[in-house]
Amino acid sequence: MGFKLPNGGDLSEEQLDIINLPTTKDWLIKGAPGTGKTVMAIYRAGQASQSARGKPVLMLVYNRPLMQFISTAVRGRDFNNVQVNTYHSWVNDIYKEHRLGTIPKDGDDHDWEEIASDLSRVGKKYAHVIVDEAQDFPIELLKILKALSGHMTCFIDPNQAIEEGRTDTYEAIRALCVEAPYTLTRNFRNTKPIRDLSALYCRDGQPAPATSRGKKPVIIKCIPSDFDDQNQKMVNIIKRNKEKEIGIIVNPRALNPLYNSLRGYLPDDLNVQMHKPMTNHWIDFDQPGVKIVSYGTMKGLEFDIVLLPMFDKIETQNDEIVNANRVYVAVSRAVSELYLFYWKESPSAGKIDTMSALTAHREMLEWRDQEVEGRSTRTRPASWLA
Repeated sequence: MGFKLPNGGDLSEEQLDIINLPTTKDWLIKGAPGTGKTVMAIYRAGQASQSARGKPVLMLVYNRPLMQFISTAVRGRDFNNVQVNTYHSWVNDIYKEHRLGTIPKDGDDHDWEEIASDLSRVGKKYAHVIVDEAQDFPIELLKILKALSGHMTCFIDPNQAIEEGRTDTYEAIRALCVEAPYTLTRNFRNTKPIRDLSALYCRDGQPAPATSRGKKPVIIKCIPSDFDDQNQKMVNIIKRNKEKEIGIIVNPRALNPLYNSLRGYLPDDLNVQMHKPMTNHWIDFDQPGVKIVSYGTMKGLEFDIVLLPMFDKIETQNDEIVNANRVYVAVSRAVSELYLFYWKESPSAGKIDTMSALTAHREMLEWRDQEVEGRSTRTRPASWLA
């Protein structure tokens, strides 16, 4: 159930070296999916807390699902005075704590220059700050955190930046005043076939190699515009794998329809949860079953099995780099099995071109074109195309 933090004896020499770096300096750690950045971030926070001398250690992550994911691993650990939060909630909390009034805004975004000015009076509040997924933090925020802390450790992978305004490695090097990042070299999460498929969407360089054997990712053709067909095929996979952690990643507007559909298909004793921002739909990673998240909230998560419905209909962003990265991150969430569902092999207008890479490397997947037996075909309205 949820994310299990490996014991120290299960970590590689490379990972132990990162965890044990002196907490009296700033560090930047660069690593591809599956290299253990989140594991090392957690242990690093615990390590920093031992020499904190009364000040808190702050661990910041990008979004709430990742924070909840991490909480299942740190619960019960003897980590003294370690605070774990999302950066959005942290900004709110520190403004309330120091009675700084309304958080300055620049349009829909934070006014980081004004925030830096407001927080300049706070001083060195933290013994150490750990930032996971630093590529999706504004560079201005990293500079603010450096001013508030004795030292920082940031984990970064620009190929996993899924929002515009991302921070690249060189910006982070300058902000932290470090010479160069440590680079992690081994993928501990994915099987080799899943890692190799994710490499098709890796924009800059190659992801860390994986050696674990496994089955080819499976791609399943569904009846176009027939959501019952696609959902029933997913249900069949879920029922065969009740004991596994299953993640489903969808476009944001498809969250509610998919959740309601699966709840109708699956037995009551099979837990289905979804994360939807600004609602009471949060995921408890201590509970087994199916977790549904969007492409904007999948950051840092991993599941035994990942299902990607409507793989040919992923919404585009304004930034082509972000488009490629979102597909790369989604595919690399799977530990052992990956299932892609599609309607057409040709690229769809207004959607990310996910299919061209697959059709050019057909040998990397198991292609299935089969109907679900014993059910009627019903076509859902086009509003599902989110």
